[in-house]
Amino acid sequence: MADGGVQVLGLCRFSYPAALEGFQTRHETMEDRRAALYAPERLDTRLFWFEHILLPGIRAQTGQDFTLLLLMGDDLPDPWHSRLRALIDPVPQIRPVYRPTGPHRQVYRDILHAARDPKARAVAEFRLDDDDAVALNYVTNIRRSFGQLRDIWRPRGRLALDQGKGVVVAATGPDIALTPVLAHCWAPALTVYLRPDDDACVMDFPHQRVWQRMPLVSFADQVMFLRGSHATNDSPITLTGTHPAEIDPAELPDLVKRRFEVDIEAFRQGWAALQRGF
Repeated sequence: MADGGVQVLGLCRFSYPAALEGFQTRHETMEDRRAALYAPERLDTRLFWFEHILLPGIRAQTGQDFTLLLLMGDDLPDPWHSRLRALIDPVPQIRPVYRPTGPHRQVYRDILHAARDPKARAVAEFRLDDDDAVALNYVTNIRRSFGQLRDIWRPRGRLALDQGKGVVVAATGPDIALTPVLAHCWAPALTVYLRPDDDACVMDFPHQRVWQRMPLVSFADQVMFLRGSHATNDSPITLTGTHPAEIDPAELPDLVKRRFEVDIEAFRQGWAALQRGF
């Protein structure tokens, strides 16, 4: 990134055992939380979605100048830790970060702040669950969009960009269904532009209410995210409050391949095989 430009910085959590307030799912003790997060079937599932949904689009971004911090617990067990490292080590934009259990917002804030470039004009921060994806031009697009939006950003040093057109990839048992949606302030493909010295980070703003904390601009001209929906989600993915995106169902497999580098038929077959193994 040239001095004075836009730094693109993301955070993905892979089964990080945050302190007890860090999840929608309640656990009585940290031992209960670790047992749930590190259950072999769950880790197999999360790793499958990471490899086949999230990773292809990150690896093939048209703009290669970005960093995705991959936060893991310092006790993530093998063989899943080794398998995950084998996937990410060839991708220089993914930076593994290990932390012990801690207050989740403070941990997120600390690692994002440490990764910021103080010479950047603005930092474009985003969050990405390990079973979601952003389109191949996501990084290029949010950097280009800042040129259009900087006059709105400048007075407060904060601005959110909501790119709300995407596809829900829902798994029920061995079956996979694709549903194109228009959604308001869903987490994938939601970007927050901040000054490098801002005390806050993207994780400090609940995505559904980010518009209450800063100016918000919404674009829905491009399909920009995939959102995974399956049994190991911390909270169920519902279509309440969304609208259907008018995309011919017959075009969806080609669109998902073109926009995200995801072969949905291969994903479907692999998912069914994984389910048979459980």
